[in-house]
Amino acid sequence: MTSPQNPEITALLQRTAHSMAKGAPEGWQRASISAHAGRHGVGSHGAVNVLADGKSRPGSMRNLDRLKRVFELDDTGADELMIDLVVHPGGEFEAVTSRAIVQQAFGAAPGDPGYVYVLRPDVRPPDAGDLHSGPADPTQAGDPQEAVRLLRATLAKRAEIFGSESGPLESFEDVLPAPREAQMIEDLEQALSVRLPDDLRALYAVADGDDGLGIFDRHPWQSLREVVAWHQADRWWAVGGTWKHHTLGSARSDGLPQPRVRSSADRPGWIIFAESTGGDFLAVDMDPAEGGRPGQVIRIGLHHDDGPVYVADSVTELLRLQLAALERGDYTCEVATEELWIEAGLPEHRGDTADTADGEDDDGADSAMDGAGTAADTPETSETPATPVHHMFVTCDAELALLAGHPTLAAVTVWSAEPLSLAPLRDCPRLYGLDLSGAEVRDLDVLAEIPALRYLSMRREQWQQLTEGAGRPADLAAAVLAGGAASPGELAAWAEGLGGSDYDVRFYEGRLPEDA
Repeated sequence: MTSPQNPEITALLQRTAHSMAKGAPEGWQRASISAHAGRHGVGSHGAVNVLADGKSRPGSMRNLDRLKRVFELDDTGADELMIDLVVHPGGEFEAVTSRAIVQQAFGAAPGDPGYVYVLRPDVRPPDAGDLHSGPADPTQAGDPQEAVRLLRATLAKRAEIFGSESGPLESFEDVLPAPREAQMIEDLEQALSVRLPDDLRALYAVADGDDGLGIFDRHPWQSLREVVAWHQADRWWAVGGTWKHHTLGSARSDGLPQPRVRSSADRPGWIIFAESTGGDFLAVDMDPAEGGRPGQVIRIGLHHDDGPVYVADSVTELLRLQLAALERGDYTCEVATEELWIEAGLPEHRGDTADTADGEDDDGADSAMDGAGTAADTPETSETPATPVHHMFVTCDAELALLAGHPTLAAVTVWSAEPLSLAPLRDCPRLYGLDLSGAEVRDLDVLAEIPALRYLSMRREQWQQLTEGAGRPADLAAAVLAGGAASPGELAAWAEGLGGSDYDVRFYEGRLPEDA
């Protein structure tokens, strides 16, 4: 194992190890820290002290500035630098630094850390949303004239609730910003590179947002300029675009046999038009999945990293549901601030059931996963191979056999105490991800024959068996070491055995001064 030690970095790691040892409790056997350093500071998964009885205690970590300095000296790239450091009571310490490896808190058992090694940074993770076909019904469900009528009725109802001093609502200009001129609307819409649904466009023809009123489910309706700005901005909540943040759970859907929303983190066809104060958004979806309609309303943002949430089939329907709730009296309000909480039964999270216009539940909203492609899926039949399955959990050879040649299968997680065969996966054309860390496998050499395999999670002994035998699959882009914490030496040896297009791992070792 190569060890190109930078003397200044070695000295910084030695001083950090000394600080960790000084703060360790009596009877400690090992002190460790896993940190990530970048241009904006240092973060850490926490310092840990392991005692003689195997139990662990959280440790203290001082002088993180030393690790920031390690980042500055380890100038191999712009990405964050992972720093894993371990010190032993005898004074020995070892560390590994890398910009290609990141620790994530998953593995064969809950709480086990996993290490993701990005072997091919030029290859991006697949977008599970691309596996969906387009909508079976490509027409919009919204009605422009009805949307305008419902908006007017909603504003009139609000005026009634809060006792407007100006009397009945006479025009939108009474309470909402004036619309842009028709040409300006056209120009701003062209800047989106995707057309607005007809009903939302009709609303902008009568008002340019709601100036913070929160017409849509307590989400202020944005002006068209704000809509364009959000569409062109970096969508900071949509993580998962790199292997470092990718998990097989990214291959998700809304759980219906014919999903309504594509299982993506973000898409160009999702146009934000209303924003909450908590980092969440309402968007119109102009790129729906098989069971959806163009112009449907979805919820995305900070609290929806497990996938977008279907809200209503159109802006028109959203307004209709809210107005119906107001007319039923299903709301609470704060008169002094004119804040209105409407209880319209709109889903907040995936799996919630929204009410339809006539008040009955949508039967499909909380149906079983039925092969729709999430972690809850189990194979049930081989008679419908075209079912848009994306991610399957399997536990035996019989379940794996059902997946042979499946055209849309993207990811498989295997849990099995009995050894099983991966042979049925050879002919799955879109299978990019496998998690074998909780399984026993008879034929790891089959991995080299899976054409689209890019992401592979296994335990240390499985990786050793693979690299000593057939070797890692040539097109693998991300390797995950799962099944428990690895020492810096073990981590560096694992990464060196895998290689990569740009081997970016450095191993350091040394001793504390004798007087320490």
